[in-house]
Amino acid sequence: MTTHLDIGTAKVGIELTNRCNMRCTMCPLPNLSRPTADMPWDLVEKVAADFAANGIQVRWLHEMGEPLLYERLAEAIDLFPGCSVSTNAMALTPEIGEKLLSSTLGRLRLCPDTVNPDVYPEIRRGGVYDKVVANIKAFLDQANGASMAIEIQKMVSKPTAVERIEDFETLYEIERYSNARVIEKTCEGLDTTDATDLHEEYYGCFQGYPFKWFIVMADGRVTHCCYDSDCLQPIGDMNTQTVQEIVNGKTIDRLMEAFQAKDWETLPRCGECHRNPTPTAVMKDQLVQLGHKIERLVPVKAIGRKVFNRGPR
Repeated sequence: MTTHLDIGTAKVGIELTNRCNMRCTMCPLPNLSRPTADMPWDLVEKVAADFAANGIQVRWLHEMGEPLLYERLAEAIDLFPGCSVSTNAMALTPEIGEKLLSSTLGRLRLCPDTVNPDVYPEIRRGGVYDKVVANIKAFLDQANGASMAIEIQKMVSKPTAVERIEDFETLYEIERYSNARVIEKTCEGLDTTDATDLHEEYYGCFQGYPFKWFIVMADGRVTHCCYDSDCLQPIGDMNTQTVQEIVNGKTIDRLMEAFQAKDWETLPRCGECHRNPTPTAVMKDQLVQLGHKIERLVPVKAIGRKVFNRGPR
């Protein structure tokens, strides 16, 4: 059977926990329909063994929750060597930092998102700007010279449109740390496709194709989309299935047929991203699709998303 998900090229993520210590503006966590949970350790080990047997590299130990809240995070990292972790840095104590540095973590992404303390509460509700900045600075010193790559995330959104990468580099004295850099991440609307204070109205699939991800949720179910926070479109369950059983099953083909038919009753999460079907929106969707094709040769997608997310200045 020919499936529409190539596990060899899929972006693989594992949600160790969907608990968080913030309620960010762009995040749907407060309204999740699935219960708050940590992934049971026996399931973590099962997933790790299955992935290892299939030669699968995990990209992120993060989906909806804050991974630093997972009690056995460092042990989990060592089951998926070279993986990445993204954190809001609120819980990044020196003790946790030491555990991360002693693990096989390949990349740590720290997400202050802005250098403006007045804008920060608009993006990271529940966070404390001064504490986050202090935690990041302390960890940069702690990790100086380590092999781990460190990314400091600059959010591209309407309220941060005037901020520059150089502003982050100056605040965190990036030139002192050879293993750290500032990256830009655009603010796609996880919670709504309608215009918000952070982003413009949008339409269509930001991934460009509905089966590019393989994400194991904290309860073991697997979704094919990193925006499917409620796992409304599961393609399998790692509690009872193997990776190969999920990839070679009939569910993915059935969901692709629904996607091509624009059957949003079968695909409610996809329908959310396609719910603004104006002529302008369809044109934007077509441009996104074209961008994904060109992206194979020229990195145009990030530029297009930045323009879209900045909005009117």
